[in-house]
Amino acid sequence: MTFAELTPYDNLVLQSAVAASDRLYVKGVQEVGAAVRTAGGEVFTGIHFNSASPFATVCGEVAALSCMVAAGQRDLGVIAAVWRDEGGRHFLLPPCGRCRVLVRDLNPEAWVIVSAAPDYWDPAAIARPGKVRIAELLPL
Repeated sequence: MTFAELTPYDNLVLQSAVAASDRLYVKGVQEVGAAVRTAGGEVFTGIHFNSASPFATVCGEVAALSCMVAAGQRDLGVIAAVWRDEGGRHFLLPPCGRCRVLVRDLNPEAWVIVSAAPDYWDPAAIARPGKVRIAELLPL
């Protein structure tokens, strides 16, 4: 996988995902914060909703993308998601398969901020972010 370095604008997206996860965190229910930036520079955030029925669970990325589209934007540029544990530590998460398809549907050239560390569950992995094109993640 080819990782590109984050720009200051990408770091803002990552910080926004962390802020959303901190602001909206509810243990076991809302633990994944996400943020998207449009090509025009607007940032939108969302939080996941865990449900007792897996089909009703909404990913943080879907929530953030829904906020973006609800605001009349469709020009997805970059997306990031972080899981927050109850101790307040954050872990960069790659999008699930469903989210990968949705991101690709909105922009097949979109960037996804992920951990460049070999193990994204390592607490230090968030300190090693990189970004990849959604096309590199979709087949995985």
